[in-house]
Amino acid sequence: MTTTTRRMTLEEYLDYDDGTDTRYELVNGELAEVPSESDLNNEIPMILLVAIGQFVNPRLLRRGTEILVKRK
Repeated sequence: MTTTTRRMTLEEYLDYDDGTDTRYELVNGELAEVPSESDLNNEIPMILLVAIGQFVNPRLLRRGTEILVKRK
């Protein structure tokens, strides 16, 4: 994982572009490379889709849809 040696401000982070497709996040003022998704991260949405599909009409499901669950 790549990190910077000096702390960045939020404004510097938002303006940062190293000319690559590498994704970064700002952690305590330090630029940190975001690793690619793991197999588990890719499996979780599929597992949820199958589970939710048992209770919701599949025609109502869309890729990228967010579900809000309210707590009482």
